[in-house]
Amino acid sequence: MNILVIKHGSLGDLVLSFGAIKTLRENYPNSNIYLLTQSNYKQIFKNLPYVNEILVDNRISIFPSVKNILKKVKEKKIDLLIDLQNSTRTEIYNLFIKIFTKCKILSARKFSDYKYKQKKLGVQHITQNHQEQLKYLEINTYLKPDLSWMLKGNTKQSKKVIFIPGTSKSGEYKKWPSDKYAEVAKYLVSRKYEIYLTGSDLDINTINEIIKLCPDSKNKINESKIGDFYQLCMSSELILTNDTGPAHIAGLTNKNVIWLANDNEISRSCYPLGNNLHKIIASNVKNISVNTIINKIEQILK
Repeated sequence: MNILVIKHGSLGDLVLSFGAIKTLRENYPNSNIYLLTQSNYKQIFKNLPYVNEILVDNRISIFPSVKNILKKVKEKKIDLLIDLQNSTRTEIYNLFIKIFTKCKILSARKFSDYKYKQKKLGVQHITQNHQEQLKYLEINTYLKPDLSWMLKGNTKQSKKVIFIPGTSKSGEYKKWPSDKYAEVAKYLVSRKYEIYLTGSDLDINTINEIIKLCPDSKNKINESKIGDFYQLCMSSELILTNDTGPAHIAGLTNKNVIWLANDNEISRSCYPLGNNLHKIIASNVKNISVNTIINKIEQILK
């Protein structure tokens, strides 16, 4: 059987979908499994062990995209499409795939061959939605996402704390203030911890603001590319993070992760997974106090 899984993004959502893809591989060990996602994620996750190949759909204008996916479905002789994106765009894809191919479709949107209805955001974690979706394939055991394959060798834990103080371009409302990160950094430095400030080039102003207030903090943007980030987190004692994509990678290290988020439907359904996640949620994340974070850190690092 040839299976195509659609999951465009975002980064955190894609990472959370790896449990479903791993589960598919476990149940279809001899099948060809393809992942359709964005080109930037293809490069980051090129070694994802559960798929035969990562295919690209950059979500350009709809009709060129439809032409692209129809070509891929036919070339790869796809028998089953599993739509984990479940979006208006993939509903349009489903329509044309239904018309022009014999591929079966498992989706929460229209034109699915299975009567799966996805629960609304806020009701349960998104991976529980994935689990319920796969039950339509008579798959009853769901495997959790796992990123251990991203390790590039042995890691040695040192006395450092990783901060993820940035967000995506559209995520300013999810950002805990830089001056508060700096206050926590000063506290940790007083306890002889190294502070690693991580993120992308988009976060450089935020990182510089923290360094200005706490000069002992270290800019580690060049060492926190997503392909290396899992390894970096594995060498830390604690990660303090906003509600942003890399937080999901940090969570799956099973290191202690303090996750700061606004209380809304998305945060209730799409929080990071991991055995040591500490959620601190408020109606407005900017109002979370420095003392709240320091008290949590003291509980963890006692």
